[in-house]
Amino acid sequence: MTTSRYAVALCLVVLLLAGCGDGGDRETAAGSARETAGKRPEKPRKLRELVVTLAGPKSPDSAGIMMAYHRGYFEDVGLTVEVLTPASPDNVVTYVIGRADDFGVAHQPQVVMEKEKGAPIVAIESLIPQSTAAMIWLKKSRIHEIADLKGMTIAIQGLPYQKGLLESVLTRAGLSPEDVTITSVGYELVLSLVSGRADAIFGGSKGLEGVELESRGLDPVVTPVSGLGVPAYEELVWITRTDFAAKHPRLIEGFRAALRRGTAAAIEDPEAAARVIDTAYETNPELSRKEMEAGVEATLPLLSRTGYMSPGKASRLVDWMHGQGLIQREPPPAALLTNRLVEP
Repeated sequence: MTTSRYAVALCLVVLLLAGCGDGGDRETAAGSARETAGKRPEKPRKLRELVVTLAGPKSPDSAGIMMAYHRGYFEDVGLTVEVLTPASPDNVVTYVIGRADDFGVAHQPQVVMEKEKGAPIVAIESLIPQSTAAMIWLKKSRIHEIADLKGMTIAIQGLPYQKGLLESVLTRAGLSPEDVTITSVGYELVLSLVSGRADAIFGGSKGLEGVELESRGLDPVVTPVSGLGVPAYEELVWITRTDFAAKHPRLIEGFRAALRRGTAAAIEDPEAAARVIDTAYETNPELSRKEMEAGVEATLPLLSRTGYMSPGKASRLVDWMHGQGLIQREPPPAALLTNRLVEP
């Protein structure tokens, strides 16, 4: 496969030497030595190659995957993993459906919209089990409530579901989508707000964009979508094709085990997690090391320890999205997610 479709794609190729005799560290694609994961079996074993696309640039959200790579946890389950960043936030599902990637990281409302259109995907684990998206503006602005956004510009990354959620939030505040200008800025949410190209941003979070703005000496006003009429949902889930999930349960179980170890390691050692993310290619270029460390500290407590996804939460989200006109049909929770290998 080619990686030209990615923005300076990072090939975190985990050459999983499950039995190589020297057991020494190797240089990662980011240019820093990967930590060994302990004693290896004496016999080499056949390795399975996997491609994973994150929801965006390497950030604290991906701490579990990055730590699993750097500490050799994928190696321990016999996997070669390539971790990539999508050129655009809305490309993740397309890559998975098109079989360019095996796994992808997506937002649950995004999965609902894609499933309603017939996409052959399923969520198999939660990475961040609570909604973190928020409306953010600066305290120095003349904005005090959502209704004050009339006539102003609101920036989003560009995901279709984000535009739908934003329009619902505006309607609830007595505004129509025509009362504001909605602009898609990709991964430049903070830059668009700081530069004045946008008066507010929607879809960022307190733990990432909020922390970044605070680190720059600004005073962000962050209102989570949970306080704007949007029901709770799983912010980030790990997805694959339905046929892949049916054919490769043991492979998925191995990847999940490595990811769980990586998440636990990140939570136990936040400084190491920040170093790993900071030294990787495709780290969000807007983040300084200080901002990355602050983001890790704010985000790690939100990471799922088990990966379990709530069918009830998914059902309520689907009902709400249908009621808001964001979807025409209501896919059942069983079609959206599977907890087959996860304990609550």
